[in-house]
Amino acid sequence: MLDLHLLDTGHCLVSAPHVMRGVPRRPMICRSLVALIGHPQQGWTLFDTGYAPRMVEATRRLPWWLYRLATPLRIRPEQAAVRQLARYSLVLSDIQRVIISHVHADHVAGLRDFPDVPVIVSSEALTSIAGKHGLAALGRAHIPSLLPADLDRRAVPLPTFIGPPLPHLGPTHDLFGDGSLLLMHLPGHARGQIGALAQTKRGPVLLAADGAWTNQAIREQRLPARITHLFVDDVRAVGATLAALRNFSLARPDVRIIPTHCPEVDISAR
Repeated sequence: MLDLHLLDTGHCLVSAPHVMRGVPRRPMICRSLVALIGHPQQGWTLFDTGYAPRMVEATRRLPWWLYRLATPLRIRPEQAAVRQLARYSLVLSDIQRVIISHVHADHVAGLRDFPDVPVIVSSEALTSIAGKHGLAALGRAHIPSLLPADLDRRAVPLPTFIGPPLPHLGPTHDLFGDGSLLLMHLPGHARGQIGALAQTKRGPVLLAADGAWTNQAIREQRLPARITHLFVDDVRAVGATLAALRNFSLARPDVRIIPTHCPEVDISAR
């Protein structure tokens, strides 16, 4: 069984109907959550790295300022994932690996705070941003300056997923070989996006990344606004993954689903 702690690395402000079609217009806080996962033999793993103060600096100029214009940032230095390790009596060298669900800026801004740590990421995700700069990169919600210069050396590409399938979510990859952390594909929002099913001491948890932005969207099958089509990888797959998550939740009501940005998530729950 795994230890799992959720870290709030900051948030942005959005209009609720942009996140879920058909809901009343109101400001909505979208946190960027990171999962700190402890394995009794494999040590500590981060699932995503969330926001970090460098995100503010990286979005001061065009075209990256457009990112901040669309999603105004609220980030405090003490919220960086690396600064929160001490709360759990951990230091930087305790982090054995980082899993990146996808390479959008709000999931990788803290990655440079973890030098020399292996980075588990899908080959498709890296290929989708290779050689992209300026507006071409921004169209992938990618800010090149956030990624470490040695990422190619540190990246651990994932194999083909051939493990036992999860209901409605398809085949898995058993990261540690003991069933405690199963990775699965969550296509649509970003090329190569993955999620993780963690068997924790408090029960199973599905880290859904941006397979859905909120649990309400999963329950009510509310797609994001059409304006988000500007940066998603596959519009049809977004809807298919949203439906798959709902069907999974019905088949496995014992699993707590955690979308990265969901304001409903209780980060104090372990």
